[in-house]
Amino acid sequence: MLLAASTNRQLYILHGRAAFYISNRKDGFCISGSILAKSKFYGNSLSAILDGKARLVFLTRDEEYVITMPYAHCKGILYGTMTLELGGKITIECEKTQCYTELEFKLKPFLGSSSNVNQISGKIRMGEDVLATVDGHWDSKVHLTEKRTGQQEVLWNPSSDIRRQRLKRQVVQMDQQEAFESERLWRHVTRAINDKDQMRATQEKFVLEEAQRQEARERAERPWSPRLFTFNGDTNEWHYKYTDTKPWDPERCLLQFEKDGVIQTKEKSQRQRSSFSYSQNWAGQQKVRVNGKHRKSSSQPSSCSQNTESSSSTPEPNHESSDNEGKS
Repeated sequence: MLLAASTNRQLYILHGRAAFYISNRKDGFCISGSILAKSKFYGNSLSAILDGKARLVFLTRDEEYVITMPYAHCKGILYGTMTLELGGKITIECEKTQCYTELEFKLKPFLGSSSNVNQISGKIRMGEDVLATVDGHWDSKVHLTEKRTGQQEVLWNPSSDIRRQRLKRQVVQMDQQEAFESERLWRHVTRAINDKDQMRATQEKFVLEEAQRQEARERAERPWSPRLFTFNGDTNEWHYKYTDTKPWDPERCLLQFEKDGVIQTKEKSQRQRSSFSYSQNWAGQQKVRVNGKHRKSSSQPSSCSQNTESSSSTPEPNHESSDNEGKS
C-alpha cells in the first residue's frame, strides 16, 4: 500500500502478505511494514491475527518506532449478533530513545456492559523504569497518568471536531489500477460476497489462490524482482525501494505526489526558492527593526509596543499543502 498524502493504493505483492508504505514528509513522518494475516476459528467466533511489524519514523528526530499489531476478533459468525473488536497485546519500541510501550486491547467480557467495549491499558517505560500508565477506550478518551507525580492528562480524545478534520479517502478507480492491486485482484471475490453468494466467493478465491501458486512455481525457475519492494530475508520484511526519510525543506520542497507506485517530491524552481528566501529575510528584517524600536523606547506602555509589533509584522507566504496535492 502506497500513501502519498490522501492517495490510497495497495499493492498485492505476495499471496497472504501485504506490504505498505505511507509517507507525509511535510508533517514529518513515514510508516512502512509488511503484514501476514492468519485466521483462527473458535466455533462461533474467529480471529484475524496480523503477523508483522510497522515502522514509524519521525524524520526531524531521526527516531524509528517498531509497532506490532493487535488482532481483529469477530463474534457471532454463526448465531447471535455479529460484533468486531480488537484484542491482544502490542508493543511500541524505539531503540534510540530506549522507550518501550506495551498496550493491551481488551475484549468485552461475556457478562460485560457497553463500558467494557474497546478498552485499552498499558505502560510506558524508559529502560526498566515505568514513566506512565495508559488506560481508557481507544475509540473515545484515553488518559495518561505520570508515575512519579500521579498527574493525569488526556492523551487521546477523538472529538467531533477532530473527526471532521480527517483526510478524505481517495480511492483509485478500478480502470486506473494495476493488475496486482488488491481491489482489482480480488474484485470477483468481493462481488460474490456482496451478492451473498458464499459458494461463488469460495470458488473465486480458490481460482485466485491457485493462479498465485502457479505463478510462484514458475518464479522459482527464474529470478523474480518486485518492482516497488525488496525482501529482507534476515528480518522477513519487505521494504519500499523509494523510501525518502529526509526532513521536509519548505524552502526547496513544494509537494509530494505518487505516480506508478513511486512516491516523489516536486521541488520548487530556482525562482520560487529565491522568492521564498527573500520573503523570509524581509520578514526577519522587519522583526529586527521592530525589536530595535522597542529597545529604544522601552519607557512607552507595553500596549503601545504590542501594537507597533503587530502593525509591522508580515505573514509568511502560504504554500500549497502536500496533503491536497499528492494525487496520482
